[in-house]
Amino acid sequence: TAIEDKLQDGVPACIDTLQRAGIKIWVLTGDKIETAINIAYACNLINNEMKQFIISSETDAIREVEERGDQVEIARFIREEVKKELTKCLEEVRSYFSSPPAPNLALVIDGKCLMYALDPSLRVILLNLSLNCHSVVCCRVSPLQKAQVTALVKNGARKITLGIGDGANDVSMIQAAHVGVGISGMEGMQAVMASDFAIAQFRYLVDLLLVHGRWSYLRICQVVTYFFYKNLTFTLTQFWFNFQTGFSGQRFYDDWFQSLYNVIFTALPVIMVG
Repeated sequence: TAIEDKLQDGVPACIDTLQRAGIKIWVLTGDKIETAINIAYACNLINNEMKQFIISSETDAIREVEERGDQVEIARFIREEVKKELTKCLEEVRSYFSSPPAPNLALVIDGKCLMYALDPSLRVILLNLSLNCHSVVCCRVSPLQKAQVTALVKNGARKITLGIGDGANDVSMIQAAHVGVGISGMEGMQAVMASDFAIAQFRYLVDLLLVHGRWSYLRICQVVTYFFYKNLTFTLTQFWFNFQTGFSGQRFYDDWFQSLYNVIFTALPVIMVG
């Protein structure tokens, strides 16, 4: 609203609960790096005990090259710096995990560096580094980059992804994820209209995932198992009957019985469970 930008109630507790449930949380924001880190601290995503890897384009070496104004040289230099930083961080991560206990790790990367890190040649290094980190914060990213990072995890790591956002700049990220959740509020309704589920506050994500999501998962498992055995019973009787008929192709069931079997055993249990 350009007046006040603060966390909603219950966000830190919600994020802590989701992390204890084994869900990895990434923050993709358009804020500058200092603001993004402060937000991550405020919502318990990063703490002082974590080892932080910060890959930023706001370094003296990069500023010096940018002052010369040669775009080709700037692009080449930043690309080399990003590659060097990613490789160095990944080696550090491996050294931490080779001598346990390893500390929790956090990766902070800005949009300009992310643009080069998402290059096909560096994408694998970025993904390996990110997946080994407890928290990932991408700041100064564009809506397109949000979608690219989501697609990177979705396709590269073969993970189920959920995108949650409250504004029009989150629409591409929400649509790129397997499941999209929109928050209705001060930012308008664009995110809600592009999402699969709509909630009023971020903290309701816990109920959506860990309560209703769990119930839905159990219901689907029950229904899949039921349909499997329903069809198995129907098919096996026909198969055993073929031993009596010498595999002549004679049918064990009449047409009306086949129709009724599926109507009764498909419709009624679903209605009862529902």
